[in-house]
Amino acid sequence: MKALDFINNFIARKGLVVMLSVFLAKALNFIVSVLVIRILEKSEFGLIAFGLTVISFFAPFAGAGIHQGLLRFGALQRGQISKKILFQKTFKIGLKYSVLLSILFILCSPLIALKLPGAIPYMLLMSLQLISLFIFSMIQVYCRLIHRNRLFAIIDIQNNVLLLIFNVGMCYFMGGFGYVLSMIFVPLFLGLFYLKKLNLSPVGLSKKLIGKVENGFDFSFKELFSYGLYTSAGGVLSQLLFAIDVLLIGNLLSDPEQLAQYKASNIIPFSLIGLSIAVLTTDFVKLASTSSTNKKAIGQYYFNYLKIFSLLSFGIVLFFYFFSPFLMQLFGAKYQGHAQLMYIFSIGVAGALLFRVPLGNLLSAIGWPKVNAFFSIIILILNLVSNYFMIKKYGIEGAAITTSALMWLSGLLSLGAFIYFLRMKN
Repeated sequence: MKALDFINNFIARKGLVVMLSVFLAKALNFIVSVLVIRILEKSEFGLIAFGLTVISFFAPFAGAGIHQGLLRFGALQRGQISKKILFQKTFKIGLKYSVLLSILFILCSPLIALKLPGAIPYMLLMSLQLISLFIFSMIQVYCRLIHRNRLFAIIDIQNNVLLLIFNVGMCYFMGGFGYVLSMIFVPLFLGLFYLKKLNLSPVGLSKKLIGKVENGFDFSFKELFSYGLYTSAGGVLSQLLFAIDVLLIGNLLSDPEQLAQYKASNIIPFSLIGLSIAVLTTDFVKLASTSSTNKKAIGQYYFNYLKIFSLLSFGIVLFFYFFSPFLMQLFGAKYQGHAQLMYIFSIGVAGALLFRVPLGNLLSAIGWPKVNAFFSIIILILNLVSNYFMIKKYGIEGAAITTSALMWLSGLLSLGAFIYFLRMKN
């Protein structure tokens, strides 16, 4: 398969629509970030940013990661009915675990925010987001399983348009708490709406049929849970790459304004990771369903991906080298300076686009979530140690250098594992 075939197949699977939804999401999130940053006091935004960072690595464990298992094992099912029944069973179990995780987050919040007690009220409210995001994520997974990428993209666009309206509106009238509330209720409303619209309740399916389909699954739910937990653990540990720096800045420097400056500097570069996410989101189900039967095709897929994204990554680094000072002006006078942070982050993003994101997804698609989790543990340890010393010595610039370097290292570790997979005998 040539690079041109790669692009044509991506388009045929409605990949452009998915990419549009990802880019629109990033663009709207950027607009929201700029407007919210301008509405809120710098210190209040720093406190909310701290809370959002913390909950970002609790979120993958919503539902005990069962939505990850649904995506992988659902992709192996051939019939629509079996996919629907699998969805119903995993949804019911996952919702219970999401509630328990929400309670755990409430109990942990005061301990996590010891040095920033002002963040605790926001974090307590954010606990509800774990439930709403689980419901919304399950709907998105189901759309991908039944190969309705266009519907997946439409739902994502609706979510982000509504978030723009309600994030900004409620932030303007209610301040930081309005901003947090809108992030809870928008995905919850859409999730419940499509749960009904797609007729995903058990009504209409006989118990005999449900039992027959469940007995026909060629995997145990223990396998599904194990896959989901390892994938979520890998996701959480991986997310810590984008969270440890923020947590250490908050606790070592105890300065919400520097924290806000750091977060503002990475909003634009990190949004470009969505390029890779869009491609792998579109193709994951197909890759998972063929990974065990056509190893050569998986290798060729990544090779063609690499040819396209090598040029894109080079262009991204070059762009931020020249335009970072101008881009920082978008956040207002309070955020001027530290333009070098944005350029440093762009170098890390290049590593994420070339290796970290695509290979992490490919390892999950071939059923190797334990490998992802193991690599994430290595990166976590390096992250804690290196960020501690770099922040102590160089402040927020030290954190940016560490984060970008580890984005490359984690991707190269995944590359080694992928090469090993391709060379394995069947």
